[in-house]
Amino acid sequence: MASTFFDKFLSSEVCERKSSKDVLKEVAVSALLSLLAVSKSAQKCALEVDLIDNCIEQMKHIHVQLNLDSLKPGKAQRKKEDSLNKQLRCAMQLLRNCLFRNEECKMAALKVHLVPVLNLLWPWFLIDDSSMEIALHLLCVYTANYPAGCTSLCWVSSGQPSLSVRSAAGNSLMHNILKLASQVSNDNSSLQQVVFNLLSNLALSHDCRGIIHKSNFLQNFLSLSLPKGSHKNPSNICILWLKLLLNISFGEDGQQMIMKINGFIEQIVEMCKNRHKNSQYIALLILHNICFSPPNKPKILANGKCLNVLSTCLESDSEAVQRIGAASLWALLHNYQKAKVTLKNPSIRRKIDEAYSVVKTTPQPEGNELNAYYIRCLENIVQLLDC
Repeated sequence: MASTFFDKFLSSEVCERKSSKDVLKEVAVSALLSLLAVSKSAQKCALEVDLIDNCIEQMKHIHVQLNLDSLKPGKAQRKKEDSLNKQLRCAMQLLRNCLFRNEECKMAALKVHLVPVLNLLWPWFLIDDSSMEIALHLLCVYTANYPAGCTSLCWVSSGQPSLSVRSAAGNSLMHNILKLASQVSNDNSSLQQVVFNLLSNLALSHDCRGIIHKSNFLQNFLSLSLPKGSHKNPSNICILWLKLLLNISFGEDGQQMIMKINGFIEQIVEMCKNRHKNSQYIALLILHNICFSPPNKPKILANGKCLNVLSTCLESDSEAVQRIGAASLWALLHNYQKAKVTLKNPSIRRKIDEAYSVVKTTPQPEGNELNAYYIRCLENIVQLLDC
């Protein structure tokens, strides 16, 4: 029965080029969008009847029509362009919900060249914020937990969506997204939110991190305006940047990449001082992650403010913050003898010894793995410093 419904839907011209005012068809689209968002069975049926292929073919056709109609200016043509954009948004919304948490559907979209088609349509998205936002939401769903999808954004179309090569000229979809992110970095808009969410997905991909690094996009982090006073909430863009940098810092190449930004340590340390729970925690996690990269250790140990932030974590009221500080200091000491000299500084050593004394003299609940990890971190720090 579900398959019959999809067959009728595809033949009903809901998203076809002929605009329809049929209320029943609009209701059918709305129902299908909801169904695809919550039902794996519906997504499977959509895949079986080639809904993904049909939507992408429709998007190709709309791209051709938009280009042709742009050569015929006039009120009637603008009305037709609005109709085409509406159909385009419909097709992308169907794709978004069809791909939601469904790797099989994502593989199908990759196979029929979703990304090259979106790249061809990109100039039209730039002049229509509604279409751009839906396209970015579609890409967020497509790239979530799907490395092959992330990598596909680093390729460029050579004229036809079926022909793709590795990007060298800077005109891949990944490059276009970075340009857009640079333009909306101070907008505080829904578009800003979704483009940074997409970049956070892409930052988990080695290929995407490479393009981010070469584009110098990360330099924009230094231009962030930080709140004056540790108790003031950071701006929305600060939080978005922190989430992006956190995902970049999960890769060893990313850890080194962000440390190459002149002034990065100073900026992240200031953000660690902020009392806003969410932003401080993410900033500390970024600092924690870069402590694991051997090339970064000398730079971190040479920065007194950075070490003060990490050691002060041991005095925090938050157990999560205490763990980050202890794990970071242990990471700096691991396989790096020179770290001992720095961390034996009396003020740092006092904080370590006091934290270790507290956990030794306080009864610890059994079965708490996070607490056990914190104790293990402190034990190893003390043991390495006493060697």
